[in-house]
Amino acid sequence: MALVILVMATCIEIVGVEQPGSANAGEQITTIIHATMEPYYDQPQSRLIVGFLAPKSWNAASTLEISYTSNIGNGTMRPVSATAKPVSSAKTWPDAIMEKIGIGGNYIPDMEWIVFQSDKAYDQAEGSPGITATITLKVKTGMQNLQAKLGYFVGSSQQDLSDPKYYGAYFSDCFQVLNGTGDMVDFCNPPISTVLPTSVTDNDIVTISFDNDLVPTRLSDASEVFLYATAITTTSDTIKVEKSAEKTALTQIGGGKWRIDFWPRQFFDLKPGQVIDHILYNFADKTGSIHVYNQGDTGDDFIKTLICK
Repeated sequence: MALVILVMATCIEIVGVEQPGSANAGEQITTIIHATMEPYYDQPQSRLIVGFLAPKSWNAASTLEISYTSNIGNGTMRPVSATAKPVSSAKTWPDAIMEKIGIGGNYIPDMEWIVFQSDKAYDQAEGSPGITATITLKVKTGMQNLQAKLGYFVGSSQQDLSDPKYYGAYFSDCFQVLNGTGDMVDFCNPPISTVLPTSVTDNDIVTISFDNDLVPTRLSDASEVFLYATAITTTSDTIKVEKSAEKTALTQIGGGKWRIDFWPRQFFDLKPGQVIDHILYNFADKTGSIHVYNQGDTGDDFIKTLICK
């Protein structure tokens, strides 16, 4: 009987979000979230839970500020404990939200949920009018040029995530960060190739993916795919690795999806003091006679600008 009552618990909904469509790199943005909760059983000492989805390159947890006003009280919010979990979940709040609603309409997984809870706990009684809350979220964008769909989550510390009516979720249209550093990273549209992490140095492990399932390419029937890459250093040195060999071979990870993981300093055999500014790359078959470039067969390489540390 207790389980049935829990499942019939609280209807939670995000009824509106006010968010800007763009901002300059490093600029603080403000988002207003309007949410409602209707309790159907007594929930003593329940805290409001708010989640925010952003690109990892923002390091949003370090600048995020959240406050709220409501018909039962006003206050601020603080990060949930690193070990805190939703009711009936074995996962922490960020992992549970990621498992339940993911990254929305974004195509690059280099994103994270940051989760806060209200500073005060409230008793919610069965049959009460419920809660109407206005949540103000302030955060600084990262320094990287990008466009992504930001995500928002509202829930209760006393409520499980077994059904969408027990939490509110919202994903914005494409939000742009402008006048920053590096190439424009597009989370919003399906890419034939991605580089992870999106913010990377030549001393990091880099993953380059190639997706033949999105659109047919000249390598759609290839049984092997290889990376042809050129590193341009900060002093304009050009280092080419353009050969179908073991170290340039991509691994097929299902269907027409491929990936390669490598350490740029080793891959390009950099000398001490050499630093990569950007990498140009394309994909080829075993013979090296068939290539796939950015935007199909234009002959223009994919490009990834690296950051310096």
